[in-house]
Amino acid sequence: MLPRRLAAAGTLAALALLGGSVRAAGPLGPEGSPITTSDYRIDLSRGVVLAGTRVLGLAGAYVAIAEGVDGNSANPVAPAMRSPHSHDHFDYDLGFGLTFPSAVSGTDLFNSGDRTSLSASQNDALFVDLAANLQFGRWGTGVSLHYTTFEVAEPGGQSLGLNARFGGLRVQVARSWLDGQFLLGLGSRGTGLVIANKDPEPGEPGELFHIEGAAAEIGALFRPNDAPYRIGVAVRSAVITNQLSSEVTPDADGDRIITRNGTDLYLPNEVTLPWNVDAGLAVQLGPRPLNPRWIDPHQALRRLDRYLAWKAAERRRRVRSELTGASPSRVAALEAEQTSDQALDELHRARAERAVQAELRRRAKALERFYVLIASSLEITGPVRNSVGIESFIERRVQRSGRKATYTPRLGIETEMVPNWLRLRAGTYGEPTRFESRGAKSRLHGTLGFDQKLFPWTVFGIFDDGAEWKLSAALDGARHYLGWGVSVGLWR
Repeated sequence: MLPRRLAAAGTLAALALLGGSVRAAGPLGPEGSPITTSDYRIDLSRGVVLAGTRVLGLAGAYVAIAEGVDGNSANPVAPAMRSPHSHDHFDYDLGFGLTFPSAVSGTDLFNSGDRTSLSASQNDALFVDLAANLQFGRWGTGVSLHYTTFEVAEPGGQSLGLNARFGGLRVQVARSWLDGQFLLGLGSRGTGLVIANKDPEPGEPGELFHIEGAAAEIGALFRPNDAPYRIGVAVRSAVITNQLSSEVTPDADGDRIITRNGTDLYLPNEVTLPWNVDAGLAVQLGPRPLNPRWIDPHQALRRLDRYLAWKAAERRRRVRSELTGASPSRVAALEAEQTSDQALDELHRARAERAVQAELRRRAKALERFYVLIASSLEITGPVRNSVGIESFIERRVQRSGRKATYTPRLGIETEMVPNWLRLRAGTYGEPTRFESRGAKSRLHGTLGFDQKLFPWTVFGIFDDGAEWKLSAALDGARHYLGWGVSVGLWR
């Protein structure tokens, strides 16, 4: 995937550490005053959808769908969700995203009431998203990594010789029960901020400030086999970072300040992701089933495995009884016969497994194509204490963020308009504002997306015969905001 994800909100907290020029300890001042203390948090919550093209096209209403690596951020059950085209006991899914900071400039990314502006040089910017899911039968595990590095500069563009690095790690374990109808997932989501010298002199420390933290998340999903609906929920506790190391000694008032070119950079005491609850419902109309029963090839071959295990035990018993007093030539003949029989059983097992997988592929391919999927959700993001927004941090003045909980309703629709050729998506969501100043208010988003089937290609034998590819794209528009994404993947 190469979606233009516009970066996570937490990323920009690390983009521009532009502190005030007046040193004065104590609590945050009134709204609009300079930040002259380290006694504050940065609220990393975000309201816009920053995800893959399918999630973006569905306006983020994905907690009840939770398929693929894109589902990891929506519901921790995603690593264990099996799709109809998954025909192996062991399976995997991979994702890769690259974001450019120029996509942020000129938009109101945080819905704060002002256009987001980046004063730092963009030459050294790098935003990377990696994700991987591994599935073993009913179990699944997923790992998602978000990494950003950015050069810090003054408003005029002069470098301060500092790099800000933001990282987020999500680790999840999930399992399905009741013939795959109920899924439960557990995970940990974390975030961190590192301030480092870009080109440290000999004897000068490379890392100046390091702060990170993690918290738990849990998700559940109910998908009755052959039923046209799913119900999903995800609950995440707040992430509050703890300082791990710092080369910046606090002053007498407890403030940590980095001074470059006469500019004082006040470092926050904490960086936080607030608690979050997301619940949703997905309903599918049309002949294509939403929840086909998934068959584990290992379970389908269980009777054969028991039979082959019995044959092996009988061979061993017979060989042991005949070895007593047998001549060396007879012993060699018995061992050769046992090896030959074992090889034949293994060949029979391999042929049976290939036949089961071929039948599962045939069943998945024979599923009806036309459908209309309607997904909805309501996301609640909790309040945070003594926090400022990302742009408040960038602009060196107080703009408090997250004083109260916010609510985000989402609605998305998806259909395979031209069976086995073209899928279309559309959606809408109401993005609340985390701010109470400068006329900030909620805004309504509209999203569009599509999957276009391209051509079959095994990529020089890496993929199965008949593997077909697709081009996907999505668009998200609102007042003072435009986001889009493009990706290439397998057509299913």
